[in-house]
Amino acid sequence: MNACLGARVLAVDDTAESLHVVTQILRSAGFAVNVARSGEQGLDVAARTQPDLILLDVIMPGMDGIETCRRFKLDPALRDIPIIFLTSNSEREDVVTGFDAGAVDYVTKPFHARELLSRVQTHVQLRAAREKLGTLARHLARYLSPQVHASIFSGEREIRLETHRRPLTVFFSDIVGFTARTEAMGDSELAAWLNGYLDRMARLAQAHGGTLDKFIGDAVMVFFGDPASAGPEEDARRCVRMALDMVDAAREFDTEIRVGIHSGDCVVGNFGSDEQMNYTIIGKVVNAAARLQAASDPGRILISDFTRTLLADAFPCEPRGAVGLRGIASPMATHWVLGTTSNSPLPR
Repeated sequence: MNACLGARVLAVDDTAESLHVVTQILRSAGFAVNVARSGEQGLDVAARTQPDLILLDVIMPGMDGIETCRRFKLDPALRDIPIIFLTSNSEREDVVTGFDAGAVDYVTKPFHARELLSRVQTHVQLRAAREKLGTLARHLARYLSPQVHASIFSGEREIRLETHRRPLTVFFSDIVGFTARTEAMGDSELAAWLNGYLDRMARLAQAHGGTLDKFIGDAVMVFFGDPASAGPEEDARRCVRMALDMVDAAREFDTEIRVGIHSGDCVVGNFGSDEQMNYTIIGKVVNAAARLQAASDPGRILISDFTRTLLADAFPCEPRGAVGLRGIASPMATHWVLGTTSNSPLPR
């Protein structure tokens, strides 16, 4: 589909003859055209019509094209619209100033129809391509944790198979009695309920700065400490704050969750193949956190002794004692989290 077909262009020029020529050239090529006779009028028309591109004369009485361009770039609703300056040969020194103000190109008067059309079409197509990429990026973001998505699109993280060791705090939860719920609900009702629950858990993970690793059926896995870390102690505290909020939120869905949390060094990074990768974590800490969750009680948070050490006095805890965990050779010293003694910086 031609991105230029039906695209809207705003031409801003105080000269009626120039506006007439531009309008004829663009409309004959299938563009919709609005016109304005001053910078002030151009800002008003642009706000009402949201053009795909703006042609802006440099020399105008009152607010000239350079200042008008700056005003466009200060408006969040208009700043992404590409601006092409209309200038005479004698005004070429203004072009550099125009680029500094935010313009993307310029066309000299008198207009050559093919040149004008070529430049307009190029920048309309470029804008359409940027918007398409932006939409695609937003869609892809739903398949990645916000932290991982941000690190990829900022260029901080390369897309390649690589791993590293990091001190992390790992959270696991699952829903108590989920199998019975699946038998009591119809498939559509269950799917809607589960999606609502998982959406709430994901929002809480994001609010507390956790990296949502995955949903495993009704189970949730989150870790703290990569790609961003506030330090091992604060990462552990944020994880427990999140866990307390999730226990409360689960009750709003008329259910209880079991929670297990463990801290320590994990291998984190991209696993898989060059064609398909998964950003995740592996290691004994991950396995122990999952086993702690299985050993927990409904509505309670069971943490390892090492996580308890990282928390210091931020949360009151009660020793549970050494617990034998499946697949782990030695019993693990554990504690119940009872609540928080400090005000959370995040809304509960």
